[in-house]
Amino acid sequence: MPDTRSSSQFSLDIDMSKQFAAVLQNVFRSIDVNHDNVDYGICRRGFQYISGANRAKQMEVFTGVGLNKFKVISAITEDRSFAFLKLRLTYDACSKVLIVKMPSTLHEAPLDKLKTVLERKLDYLPSHPSQSVVHANVHMNRSIRFNNSEFVPDMLLSLRDISKRTNEPSMFLLISECAFSQNEAVLCDKLKKITVELPNLVMVMMIVIREDTPFNSPQQKSAAWEFFKSHGTLLSQKEFLTLCADLSEPICLGKSITVGGHTWCHLATVEYFIWVREVRGNLINIGNSSADSSARGTLFPEIRMGEVDAMFDKAISTFKDSIVLFFEWLGESFETGEIDEAIGQLKISWTDCQGRLTGGMKDTACEGREFDPNHEDEHLRGGPGLPDHRSQSFLQLSQPL
Repeated sequence: MPDTRSSSQFSLDIDMSKQFAAVLQNVFRSIDVNHDNVDYGICRRGFQYISGANRAKQMEVFTGVGLNKFKVISAITEDRSFAFLKLRLTYDACSKVLIVKMPSTLHEAPLDKLKTVLERKLDYLPSHPSQSVVHANVHMNRSIRFNNSEFVPDMLLSLRDISKRTNEPSMFLLISECAFSQNEAVLCDKLKKITVELPNLVMVMMIVIREDTPFNSPQQKSAAWEFFKSHGTLLSQKEFLTLCADLSEPICLGKSITVGGHTWCHLATVEYFIWVREVRGNLINIGNSSADSSARGTLFPEIRMGEVDAMFDKAISTFKDSIVLFFEWLGESFETGEIDEAIGQLKISWTDCQGRLTGGMKDTACEGREFDPNHEDEHLRGGPGLPDHRSQSFLQLSQPL
């Protein structure tokens, strides 16, 4: 059968094959894996997603991924060529399922304010001279490993003794995940597995961002394609946003960002789901919607976060009890009053959170949307200054590499 791919697509396939071979060569220098036990088909598919990722595809699920395949794909994500992508992997060795997430600015925006508030509140934990020095850390990209599985939540709150006087492991208090343009069922399943493996978790939070319509890149030779081509240069974010169809009012959450007749971002809703447990209580049950242990709130289109605020208050109270328990593990005793004085109450400005969403929406609309007409394959590229390998051709890879 004759090859029906265009010359530009054929060239793209060859270039990607060469890059895959080069990256794979680096991978096998860094990890101990038997080459004969690696399924290169899945590894190639993983590489295709990572090297050609765009905003419309922020999560990919791979099934049938054995431990050797996971090691190879994980090493690919750590290659210096893709360091700027901040990829997050979730691997379940039992089900052999690998989830690769590529968070956008909008994906992380709802967590930014919470991270700031938590760090400020937990920065003054009490300590005793020459004894334990306990730090609370808010991680945005920390890997958790157990039983050959690996999870990288969007946010993780942990306690750790950094005095080196004990070998006590970290205590994990909070995990948060944000679902944006991805399968919520997959995310819920991931959270269920994490709660089983981390029995001391006090709080689990899931944020769900939905768009008015799922994002799709403009088709080649479409009106939007020709619109960007006519500008003859790679657009900066400022230039891109200046071309919005309606500039009579400032860009806000209720409006779509439409440029060249194409909608690049249009938020519909932003919802929060929270589960909290008592210290020494039962594991958090993601399937439980009881008002005593869970809450649901809306940040957009309207701020309705009263129940979430109440559940945060309960979580902070339980955090304090967990901190006292952690000191007990270290062989020390603290009164709850000392913790109360150090932490106080948690107050979050949801109006500020909406503002961060607006900024995230602008950034996400521009991520991977500036047009470069000088490239012979005519593709949308990443934002200003991003490496060329982030470019994603609108042509689908119709043939395996």
